[in-house]
Amino acid sequence: MQRISVLRLTPGMIVAKNVFAADGRVLIAAGITIKQSYIRRLKELGIASVYIDSPLLPSVEVPEVVKEETRVKAITMVKNAFQNFRTTKKLDFKRFSEVAAAIVSDLICNRDTLVHLTDIRSYDDYTFAHSVNVCILAVLMGTSRCYDEYRLKELALGALLHDVGKILVPIEVLNKPGRLTAKEFEIVKEHAELGFELLRKQQDQVSLLACHVAFQHQEKYDGSGYPRQLKGTEIHEYARIVAVADVYDALTSDRPYRKGMLPHEAYEIMMASGKTHFDDELLQKFFEKIAVYPIGTIVRLNSGEVGMITEVIPELQTRPKVQLITDGNGQFIQDLEEIDLTVHLTTFIDKVFNEEETYQWLSTNKLSEPAV
Repeated sequence: MQRISVLRLTPGMIVAKNVFAADGRVLIAAGITIKQSYIRRLKELGIASVYIDSPLLPSVEVPEVVKEETRVKAITMVKNAFQNFRTTKKLDFKRFSEVAAAIVSDLICNRDTLVHLTDIRSYDDYTFAHSVNVCILAVLMGTSRCYDEYRLKELALGALLHDVGKILVPIEVLNKPGRLTAKEFEIVKEHAELGFELLRKQQDQVSLLACHVAFQHQEKYDGSGYPRQLKGTEIHEYARIVAVADVYDALTSDRPYRKGMLPHEAYEIMMASGKTHFDDELLQKFFEKIAVYPIGTIVRLNSGEVGMITEVIPELQTRPKVQLITDGNGQFIQDLEEIDLTVHLTTFIDKVFNEEETYQWLSTNKLSEPAV
């Protein structure tokens, strides 16, 4: 499957992964052939991209750390809860705890699975989907720290609510497309303290540690963060974990004003910030759980051959298995051939195709023809 922009969809393409509406309904099910009316509706709803099948690429199954149903229900709950707060001034913490428990349950079963795919979300859902993604990534890190189930649920709840203060930030500032002014950025920065105060008043329903995740997730390991310029282990471990997950999801998410980075690009940026912005040990642990080159990614090898990532070994992330599609001269390979980079040590990934490059490469070879 390949993720492509809705702007590049054409009738005849086959949907490879369910596309959901913000309320959890399936808009287009996997296996459906795209029609022009579907493309129009996706654009109206602000859906940025979808996963499609291609007759030119090998069919690969991409493992998911959390069931699709769990993720969609979680996003829907968070969205409804945050939106209802603006009128009722109340949050149903029982629902947040239930969602946290469901995510923990899925991840305990899949603790050894790498994160490969990002979810499909509309631009308007960013805040809500972001909270859920950060929760998933944080709990996955918690499993690598051998947290027991109680601590995982505590971490999950804190991660789900880490941005709760943003519901007290003016919507026009929060959803502004493009760069914030200095004054607007100062307003957004207040969300950490606002979230802490909101949660602290509900300590009978939310643990103090979960409150501190909201308060401290914008602190940086070298003390240059906010709101209190805490440094090192002055920042609670939960908040240090959430800080890593928060930045990764922000970097790799599509926004109205920019495309999300590829995982290996986010990896390079975040590793360069290790020991300053992040707890370096936790950062290393995090990227043991993230596929730097996810299954389904199109890459070019230093031999000139083009192929698709089909398997990633957690301990050897940069040496995946690659299903070759073309030879070094750009000619399609008739007989399927897989190369294992853990064995072919002089072969390495020379280039990762981004969405636009993948689309251009595939469209040249009749991407729009339905898969058979």
